[in-house]
Amino acid sequence: MCRSVLASICISLATGLARAGDVPPDPARVAALELEVGLAKRPVVYMVLDPQRRILEVKARGVVLDTVPLTGIEIMSQQRLFTHDHPTNPPIPAVWTVAQGPGDTDRELVAPEKLVPAPKADEEDVEPTPPPDATPTPTPTPVPLPAASYRARLTNGWDLWITDRLPPQDRIGSFLAAVRDGWRRLRGLGEDHAPAITLAMTDEDARRIHHLMQSGLAILVAGGM
Repeated sequence: MCRSVLASICISLATGLARAGDVPPDPARVAALELEVGLAKRPVVYMVLDPQRRILEVKARGVVLDTVPLTGIEIMSQQRLFTHDHPTNPPIPAVWTVAQGPGDTDRELVAPEKLVPAPKADEEDVEPTPPPDATPTPTPTPVPLPAASYRARLTNGWDLWITDRLPPQDRIGSFLAAVRDGWRRLRGLGEDHAPAITLAMTDEDARRIHHLMQSGLAILVAGGM
């Protein structure tokens, strides 16, 4: 049912654009819709990154569950001084898959220290009085808030950074960073960094989607990057 609905949307879009002054449909937009048809067939949550509208949507079966507004999108590719090992832009539209994300740790379950049977129907729900020499019950440790800035590694070799602000990008800054990286490599202290897509959003939104950034999450990226 969901596949037919999205397929109808794709056909209607192409027909509507063709009638409006015989303008052909945008191939990138049609390709993105076709990719989402495949994602909507699966009973799992996926995301849609729309750079033109500056939003990140959480969807399932083609239905929008949550919308995260973005304050900025930036492609970060730290190159060596005289080499270019990575492409400056990833191909889009495309479906990115999280290989390792911060939400993977949210799958861990903490077992209780002891199991207490539930009271029977004819028993009063009253806690028993502990003996005088009993050890006091330890205060439970509060659950920490998820991080507001984190990284997810993608299967295509890129990284996805979630943060509250974009790092400064200018030609002079990039050149100086490359020079510093070159000197560190001469001293054996260099480090290779994967190219990354940085999404800026509020801390609240970043924490809200933290648990979704798990391995296997599919992110559909539309055109306009």
